[in-house]
Amino acid sequence: MGRSLVRFAVIRVVFVVILTLVAMVGSAHAGPAAALPSVGAARDVRVAGGVFKPTRVDGGIRWDARWILPPETHSEMADGEPRIILFAVPLPEGETLELGPGTIPVVKQGRLVAIRFDRDAIDGRTIHAVLHQRVAHDGAPAVPIGAPIAAGTAVQIVDADLGGSVLLEIETAAVLERRLGHVAPPGVGNAALDEARRLTSFDARVGSAPLYVRGDDVKTRSGLTGMIVTPRARGRNGAIAVAAGFVALVAALLVAMKRLRHRASIEHADAVLAAEVDSLDALHRRVR
Repeated sequence: MGRSLVRFAVIRVVFVVILTLVAMVGSAHAGPAAALPSVGAARDVRVAGGVFKPTRVDGGIRWDARWILPPETHSEMADGEPRIILFAVPLPEGETLELGPGTIPVVKQGRLVAIRFDRDAIDGRTIHAVLHQRVAHDGAPAVPIGAPIAAGTAVQIVDADLGGSVLLEIETAAVLERRLGHVAPPGVGNAALDEARRLTSFDARVGSAPLYVRGDDVKTRSGLTGMIVTPRARGRNGAIAVAAGFVALVAALLVAMKRLRHRASIEHADAVLAAEVDSLDALHRRVR
């Protein structure tokens, strides 16, 4: 009887220990999930515009970002709830956000996907943030563009001037085209570009070729890439372009000379043939 009671007590203790462990594991897993609603509850705000100024620094690029909110956003946030600006695509791995008043980074799978802000972060209609993108080394064939372009259809501006005569040359594809002095999506007219500049007070430096782009364009391309071009590289590329142009000009002249020579040969042959015909005609008349 005593052994049965001892066995029963041991079983009860083991059962209680197991239940305690299961509860601890469940609470550990439930912790992060409980934190998600505070982020997920924040409403997404579609921006009216944005401008992103890069500066080359040791180890990468510093992005000075300004998003322009719709006029009604500040009054709508009287409810005290935070808002979120979703990025068109997750930012490059390793890019970080400087914590500012009222702004919090939103990270998914180790990459920035949005910025969360409260009412105190709004200056007029502007949200300002600074981000740091790690760039392994200059001279790479292509560098992912870490500008935090907001999702949606608003035209936003990526300045291509990195400072010190160094430029960020955006790679174009089907959704972008290189125009005189800038890069923009096909179908986006000058009126939309003027409005983007007006909202952001953007003043492009001559020769910097800024990018005007919408979040939907960036999403279509799954992100943007470009090259960091130094004055030396531009000079080398310019020399190569001049040499290529000279070779093309010489080739065109040679082709033209060949065509002229061929035409001259035909005209000479025509003249000889006409002379022979005239000679035969004269001989025929004498014989008659």
